[in-house]
Amino acid sequence: MFFRLAWLASVIASVAAPVQAQGTPGPTSIVGTWLLESLVDTLANGSLAYWMGPRPTGAILYSASGHVSVQFMRDPRPVLPGGAASGAEAARLAGADPFRGLGAAELREVVGGYYAYFGRYQVTPAGDSVTHFVETSLRPDEVGVVYRRAIRLDGGRLFITLHAVVDGVPRHRVLTWRRAP
Repeated sequence: MFFRLAWLASVIASVAAPVQAQGTPGPTSIVGTWLLESLVDTLANGSLAYWMGPRPTGAILYSASGHVSVQFMRDPRPVLPGGAASGAEAARLAGADPFRGLGAAELREVVGGYYAYFGRYQVTPAGDSVTHFVETSLRPDEVGVVYRRAIRLDGGRLFITLHAVVDGVPRHRVLTWRRAP
């Protein structure tokens, strides 16, 4: 336990140091808010898979101070019993536990349809990859994980690519983002 805590403290100390939020000036700048256009996996046989459905929504925010926030919601989005909140219902939910009273299957559906984490990031000097240092996550076991992803900017689009294995099946994932206005 002590060694795990010491390791975690060293990771936190290393990512708490100032980081360069951008690669070289110019086209490699990813600072800003990006909205998800697509999240597509290509399998070894060439077929396509959609981890979060055909048209998920999401945002990734890269701050000039070196912080990153990532969020995705599945398409179709998870729906709680009772439908969408509005007016007085929305005021009641603020600060409340909207998941209280959900059964295991309903809770699994809601949590499985959403993904989010926050941390720090660093872009390589060449501007061809970004590293995310996860500090908080919807998935508690992801805290402390370091993700390195290939990136490419093309006009107002940011492409993030990675290799993933889902249920033992390798895939090439491409996330396409458009810069928010």
